Amino acid sequence: MSGSSHSSTSIDIWKPDWNDPFDPTAEADDEFAELVDALRSVQEAFTRSRPDTVSAARITQQLRSVAKELQFLEVGEDEQIPGHRWDLAGRGQALAPPLHIDEVTETAARGRVTVGRFYSGRYAMNGGVTPLIFDEIMARLAKDAGRLWARTAYLNVNFRAPAPLHVELRVEAEFERQEGRKRFMRGWMYHEDVLVADADGLWVELKPEQTLNISEIGTV
Repeated sequence: MSGSSHSSTSIDIWKPDWNDPFDPTAEADDEFAELVDALRSVQEAFTRSRPDTVSAARITQQLRSVAKELQFLEVGEDEQIPGHRWDLAGRGQALAPPLHIDEVTETAARGRVTVGRFYSGRYAMNGGVTPLIFDEIMARLAKDAGRLWARTAYLNVNFRAPAPLHVELRVEAEFERQEGRKRFMRGWMYHEDVLVADADGLWVELKPEQTLNISEIGTV
């Protein structure tokens, strides 16, 4: 599905799965992509606002109405679209900033991201957001090229300079080496030619019994 937009017809039958093709992202204008963009707009607008009590009460009711409508559409994690739209920047979820993937090889990946005030930590990108961005590109590269699924074992981030808001940041990742089930990764984030952060991490290939839904264990 990566690399192409979806029509309103195809999105209705779009089948999410965990098989990430990790291709460059596409600019899509289907209804779900628009929904994600609208949600991000709400996040940014909320962060920038200072509502009075009347406005806050009115908007609260509007948002609770939207949440209730979405609750009627609930499915299991394997069937949900958010997080599985591999063709979109951010995979169709609204937690981490939308990372646009521009280039992917078996051992390297390159992308770009722009963050607004929703991710601010006093006039610059909040430090807690940087690991989210690194984890997105490094984790996807760690299980690319036919490699089995792996989970993050550790992610160490070094902050070198403040990352400004509202400008494009360049993000790079490199598959350093593999030792058995261990995959060692590196990452870098730049504002123009300034290194704002770098990272190293370890991803460990999952055993078959580790692919179970641990959130449901003991709940049935």
